[in-house]
Amino acid sequence: MNELALHGGAPVRDNPIAPSGERFGDEEIRLLTEVIRSQKLNCNCGTRVKEFAQSFADAMGMTHGVMVTSGTAAIHCALGAVNLNPGDEVITAPITDMGTIYPILAQNAVPIFADLDPDTLCIDPEDVEKRITAKTKALLPVHFCGNSCDMEPLLDLAKRHGLAVVEDCAQSFNAQYRGRKVGTMGDFGCFSFNQYKHISCGDGGVAVTNDEDLNERAELFSDKAWPRSGDRRDHRFLAPNYRVTELQAAVATAQLTKLDWITDTRRDRGDLLTSLINDAPGVHPIQVYPDGECTYWFYWLRVKEAVRADFVSALRAEGLPATEGYIQIPVYLYDVIREKKTYGDSHFPYGCPPFRDPDNEIEYCEGLCPVAERVLREMIRINLNEFWTEQDVQDAAQIINKVAKFFARN
Repeated sequence: MNELALHGGAPVRDNPIAPSGERFGDEEIRLLTEVIRSQKLNCNCGTRVKEFAQSFADAMGMTHGVMVTSGTAAIHCALGAVNLNPGDEVITAPITDMGTIYPILAQNAVPIFADLDPDTLCIDPEDVEKRITAKTKALLPVHFCGNSCDMEPLLDLAKRHGLAVVEDCAQSFNAQYRGRKVGTMGDFGCFSFNQYKHISCGDGGVAVTNDEDLNERAELFSDKAWPRSGDRRDHRFLAPNYRVTELQAAVATAQLTKLDWITDTRRDRGDLLTSLINDAPGVHPIQVYPDGECTYWFYWLRVKEAVRADFVSALRAEGLPATEGYIQIPVYLYDVIREKKTYGDSHFPYGCPPFRDPDNEIEYCEGLCPVAERVLREMIRINLNEFWTEQDVQDAAQIINKVAKFFARN
């Protein structure tokens, strides 16, 4: 068992670890059938969208929720509700989906990227503080990969500087920080129901809040700012249409009943894997803040960049499907951000008086967030999910330890 399968030895697993199961079933079908038979598919005709939004808010321990078409839309509604001005700055994470960044630019604000904690891959509060300027109006922490950001110092910064806090929880359903669920600590918590999230309705999202005024504005923002009351059609302010259908809400309602089982199982399997590989030489597994809970959207670990490709090949040969990295580069190095491809050829809101100073404008370049750039070159992804058994975890740990010991000797 000491010789790597990659070099002709016996693999730990003859059949690769790839457990899967049906995510959608009879309850989703039943609720979808009810919606079809009701003949009311639009959320302004039916009740399921509003009912789901409230049920989800209740499950998170919040008072209000707005269901929309995506996690991107949820963040956009939240930023629309806090009412940013053109040129305002929003500090966020460099390892995320473009769905975090688009809403900032769509509100004509400017994304500012703060570096990460290398052990959690969540935003580093000390680096956030360095990036705050007179133009900073909001923080948009990304709870990465089932883990929670270090929220206490972020909330303290927000309070001292008068900043809104919008939590991106798309990857971290039911994750906890010091006994509090992510999405419940800022002004808004935003979640995604994309196909690949902890629970899904294909695509969808929700923004939750305890602030009645912010909730009212987010609801308006999701529906063209049309209050749908009174004698004449009117619109309170400029806003998009992010209405979601009763069909998506039906599927999401069935999915919500499974959420605790999904996240509890992922938490237990992920924590067990970490405990079994903590001593693997040269391996840096995901870390969770004390008194926190991670719900592992996937599992990641880091090794030296020089050996990562070979390390992944060895894991796969032993029966553990693994891939290099998550995204290849931080989002600020994407052409759309780095070259400021926004509205026509204007680059608005960058360098546009009176909103921005063209002689002192933001530039996105390599070296902006060195920790983020480094960890993306070291990161290995393992698709742990709720269908993994404890034996799968034991085998995965045996594989990682076996491969790590080989590379430590060579």
